[in-house]
Amino acid sequence: MPLPPIVTRLEHIATQAQRLRDDYDAFRYYIDLMWEREGRTDAELDALVDEIAAGVVSYIDCTACANCCRSIPVALVPDDIPALAAGTGLSPADLTAQLVDQPVAHQHGEWGIFHHSPCTFLDGTVCSLYAHRPASCRAYPAFTPDFRYLAAPIMAGAGLCPIIFNVIERLKVRLGW
Repeated sequence: MPLPPIVTRLEHIATQAQRLRDDYDAFRYYIDLMWEREGRTDAELDALVDEIAAGVVSYIDCTACANCCRSIPVALVPDDIPALAAGTGLSPADLTAQLVDQPVAHQHGEWGIFHHSPCTFLDGTVCSLYAHRPASCRAYPAFTPDFRYLAAPIMAGAGLCPIIFNVIERLKVRLGW
């Protein structure tokens, strides 16, 4: 079966992902059953997902989208603070006090998140602190390691991110869904 074309229109992706929500739930269940039944390893699934993602990422310019920066709270870890402070010219203590919401983050199992959404450092569709951006931004969207464990939150982001949407749709085809 041929792979679906790469889709980048955010409105289309959001609509399709909403329409496919139940399908994504069933697909996650299918992956679990199929992988266990066939005796395949999670490393094999991760390798397949990484292969598909590499092909998709090469067609999508995140700086033309930045929907993640507008839609998803930025998770922070303590190691992000020195680079962010250097990029903003603030001291680490001032940056944390002014921009990081730790109480709300702790409620979600995170160390910190930015107070504002969209991201304070989003300038149009480009990060004004790109060289100093947090680890969560550098890794987004992270499919592996352990795609099976991450599948639910990844698929929940399919309506927000063209990369996620296209990887999931291509993975469905590759697995015969």
